[in-house]
Amino acid sequence: MTGLRKLERDFVRADLAAVRGLIAQLGDEDVMARLGLEERRDELQKTITQLDRAGEEPVASAALFFGGRPVSGSRGIESEFAGSAVTKFQDIVAKVLAHESVGLGQRGVVPNKGASTLHITNIVRGSFGFLLEEVHSQPPLTETSLKKAVGDATRLLEALGERDEEQFRTAVEAIDDRILGTAREFFVLMRQSGATLRIVAGEADRSFGSEAVARAAERATSTTVEDAEETMSGQLAGILPDARQFEFRTGRDQGTIRGKVSRSLAADQLKRFNHDWVNVDALARMNVKRVRRSGAVVREAFTLLALDKEDAA
Repeated sequence: MTGLRKLERDFVRADLAAVRGLIAQLGDEDVMARLGLEERRDELQKTITQLDRAGEEPVASAALFFGGRPVSGSRGIESEFAGSAVTKFQDIVAKVLAHESVGLGQRGVVPNKGASTLHITNIVRGSFGFLLEEVHSQPPLTETSLKKAVGDATRLLEALGERDEEQFRTAVEAIDDRILGTAREFFVLMRQSGATLRIVAGEADRSFGSEAVARAAERATSTTVEDAEETMSGQLAGILPDARQFEFRTGRDQGTIRGKVSRSLAADQLKRFNHDWVNVDALARMNVKRVRRSGAVVREAFTLLALDKEDAA
């Protein structure tokens, strides 16, 4: 059961417990009240059964619960804060979707932004929050790319707030600096506003207290992600076509480097690389992603773009 489905069931169970409590307090003379409450009890029990049997929705959804200074119990939330927080979350999702589908440039308009639109479909209980959902005129039969993007965006935010430094570095390695920059704006807003957060999306159900918010804001502020295209001399050790992974022996201090193969290289090209280039002097053109924390490189990732003859330069 997904986090949102479990969340909905928990709300219904809470209502059911309240109704049962009211029924237990009724006397024999409260016939009409008992009939109404018992009908409500049966409806709630039926809803729980349906939720238990329902499969996972193929569309994107996320519930954002806010607490702290901008929130007045379960009655309301500061409109300026709420608008900014929801907008920044939507922006993170849009950039993650673009990064995963068509690529995200260093600046300019976010590609295919319309495909990332989430709608506020409900106000949710539990402090104060919003349910954001992907809306279709006809429900899709398979999981949408936006659902994956929402899941990946949620996992990134989760990693920023985690105590585990390695989990954070691994998550940041998969994104670019524009996504990280928007995550930075999101958590700086949370910290400056004295807000706390809970996100429920898919299987994820993550709470950010004030300490986690501060840690996420600090990490996002002190971290940068750099992408650069570099050419390295050495020899191809081999490529795993199905896994789209490579090993390349360099003449540098780095020794043998490992990484992914660009999606632009077709399967037959990878087979030719294994046939023509293994143990042959070559120039490898690569995209190198470096994650810096307070200026120091803490992680490098390599993507093979092309191979050429050693004397081609």
